Order: sequence, then C-alpha cells, then structure tokens
Amino acid sequence: MKPTVLMTQAVQRQGEIWHSILSSQNITVIWESLDGDILGVLEQMETAGLTLPNLLLLDLGMTITNPYRFCQVAQSRFPSLPIVITVGQERQISSAERRWALRLGATDLLPGIQESTLIATAVSHLTRILELLDALPIQQDALMESLSRLSAPLESPPPPAPSPTVEPAAPEPSQSMQQYRGVGTVADTSTLPKGDEDGQRRRRYRGSSY
Repeated sequence: MKPTVLMTQAVQRQGEIWHSILSSQNITVIWESLDGDILGVLEQMETAGLTLPNLLLLDLGMTITNPYRFCQVAQSRFPSLPIVITVGQERQISSAERRWALRLGATDLLPGIQESTLIATAVSHLTRILELLDALPIQQDALMESLSRLSAPLESPPPPAPSPTVEPAAPEPSQSMQQYRGVGTVADTSTLPKGDEDGQRRRRYRGSSY
C-alpha cells in the first residue's frame, strides 16, 4: 500500500514542491489548508475506520493552533504518528530551536526548500521523509523528472503571424470626361496577439477524499 502524507504549507510554492517530490515517490499527499483542524480530521478518519496518514508534514504557519502545542496533543493521542514541522522559506534552523521542537513532540524540524539549491535541498528533505516512512531508497529518475518540471521556465506564447501585404487595387479607367482618383481600401486581416492565460495552480490540493 502506498504511504500517505498529510501536509499543510503556508507558502504556496513550498507546497507545490513538496507535493511534486512526494508524489514522484508514489506517496499519496493530502494537502490541507492552514486553518484546517488536523486533529479533528485524524479523529474523524479513525472513527470512520479509515487508515490514518503515515506522516504529518505541518508548516509552522498553522493558524488554528500552535504547531508545537499540536505536537504535544497529537503525540498523546496518536503516539506512533511522526510529525515533521517545516519553517516556510527559512534557510536555516538553529540547533536550539530544533531541540525545542523535538522536546515538544515533533519528529523533526526542517527549513524551507530553497529554489537556488532546489535539487540539493529537495533530495535532503525527501531523504529524511522517506527514512521516517521506511520507504528508501529514492526513486531518482522520477524525482529528477519532477524537479525538472518545477524548475522549467514558463514558455512564452509564439509571436503572432505577420499580416499579409495586400496591394491596393489599380483604379479603373474613367468612362467619362471627368477624372476621378481611385482609392483602394484593404480590410485589416491581422489577428490581435493573445494575452498570456493565467497559469497559477489551485492553492489547495487534496490527494484523497475522506
């Protein structure tokens, strides 16, 4: 059975990266909103007889409760459920902060995944998650494919085709004594360039329903 990770992320781009790299490893991802009642979700799943997630990946920006307080409550209620806390786009985590998180029930505390070192930080973070899920080794080809899609620049639409040149019609010879100047008019057949379409992803994903 594929492992399941339930996550919240305060930064949309961080959520997209996590969703992509976890999905590349055949992990089902449930992306909950920051103001979601995660503890309530877990209790409802347990009551309904559903399989609980194998790991929680929760951002420090949770709004419904302090994530460290959540760890304390969740660990007393679901002691075998690992909880990894992420810290938005922070580059580093101090050793003192990490020790504090572990003391309060978190399994680990990870900084944000950096775009400037996307491959290195993604591999490091993913390795830690797969270690906790007992799902190593990393499927490297699938991971590299997902990372290449994440780092690929947006394609620009092709420029509009130039309008065909139409020569004005030559005036017909006058049939009367009066002289007239023929005026040729050409309809503008060029197409207006289309604007870029809005390509932003849904802010929230749900890997499964329950």
